[in-house]
Amino acid sequence: MNYKYFMLLSVVALLTACGNDYEVSEYFDLEELPGYVAFDAPGNSAILDDIMVTEADGSATVTIECPTGTLSDITVDYEFGGDAVFGTDFNVAGATASGGTITVGQKAWDVVNRSNADLEIELLTDDTADGTKTLTVTLVSASNAEGPLAVGRGGTDFLKTATIVIEDVD
Repeated sequence: MNYKYFMLLSVVALLTACGNDYEVSEYFDLEELPGYVAFDAPGNSAILDDIMVTEADGSATVTIECPTGTLSDITVDYEFGGDAVFGTDFNVAGATASGGTITVGQKAWDVVNRSNADLEIELLTDDTADGTKTLTVTLVSASNAEGPLAVGRGGTDFLKTATIVIEDVD
């Protein structure tokens, strides 16, 4: 008797499992992700922790990424803020006291970091005991051959600003 119920349940389970044809668009609203640039944070984090360095560390690096990929180079404009002084506490090649531009390029040879660029910040020792300084780097605009891109993760304020805390060693 148990065998008949088992067979009946097996046949019912088999028949209900068949015929599950569906269109993805009936259940999901799929749309292409817009291109954007943001600072790279570890893992899936939407928050970039402060980068703690000393004047004697020599340099600090922040990575700017375009996780949606790019078909052409992206020009990214950034601004400096905080109480660290350009030329006294830090320097960035090609930048001015207010900020600069960096190119996030398509690197065919690097399949892991295809759409990333490292912003190198040179830390300067000033031989003056002036306490801890803070440098903020804020992404303000981005564009490539296809047009403007959003700034910050998904065009939000997440990962739009990186903060470097520079400890005095004098």
